[in-house]
Amino acid sequence: MFVDWPDHSKKAFGKDVLLAEHNISKSNLFADEGLAHLLDEFPRDQLDIWTFGKQVEGHNPALRGRAPNMSGKDIIEAVKHGEIWLNLRRAGDQVFDLEHISGTIFESIDSAIGQRTTKRDMGLLISSPNVQVHYHLDIPMVALFQLRGRKRLWLYPRSEELAPSSYIEQIVHMKREEDLPYRADFDQHAQFYDLLPGMGLTWPQLAPHRVENANCVNVSLSCEYMTMNSLVNANAAYTNALLRDNMNLSPRLHNQVGPTSYGKAAFAQLHKKINQRSPRLSPTPVTFELDVSKENCVKPLWA
Repeated sequence: MFVDWPDHSKKAFGKDVLLAEHNISKSNLFADEGLAHLLDEFPRDQLDIWTFGKQVEGHNPALRGRAPNMSGKDIIEAVKHGEIWLNLRRAGDQVFDLEHISGTIFESIDSAIGQRTTKRDMGLLISSPNVQVHYHLDIPMVALFQLRGRKRLWLYPRSEELAPSSYIEQIVHMKREEDLPYRADFDQHAQFYDLLPGMGLTWPQLAPHRVENANCVNVSLSCEYMTMNSLVNANAAYTNALLRDNMNLSPRLHNQVGPTSYGKAAFAQLHKKINQRSPRLSPTPVTFELDVSKENCVKPLWA
């Protein structure tokens, strides 16, 4: 198994998009039978299940679901015939069959960028044909590896217009999901990448993005991680939220890490230590169950 990053990765990391080649997609784990097995091995109460509508202007909230009594095989059938997006978070830690893959990926990133990554989380994404993942951003760094199917990733630069600091702060404080308000004219600032099996990429922290699946089941690995600079940025945003809420200030998150960022990050760590928080829970309630007999395989819990 291999993951190859370009020779200039160390110099360009954090500033540009880096494209990788890999052969992880050749594993039988990502055929239907293998995916069903992985779903049966994964803790069902930790499985993220979502359904998305079409991307339109404004806010595009997704609906969150569950599948407590379905087999992995039946869940794959729902993905094939519905409008479903699954995320097996921390799959590299939760499922023995994926541990080696997770280790290979993160070791390749560390070697390519010349840094030790932390807070690693390899999630397995399984999604329906034509699903659109709405405009959003992630707080950690992300590397995405395509294993099956085709998708288009739209990637946007981080700016106050495209990703306001106040929204990032709310995401850091777990007051909202990662979705952002979208306008069609944002696309003039975007780059897009058509991803096929064997392709991977990573991009600068906090860059907004959205995804459009082709007319086929898609399987990807979404690998979240942190470096020293990305941790400082995330903690600076945490402190900025406190300044905004408690002192009526309008701080902004800068793209470059400097002395002010380190000071804010240090304060955030102290604040978190004093104010212990519970593990992250989604602010979106569960409102449907998977049901292959229903339209789009979605059964509302409250009619």
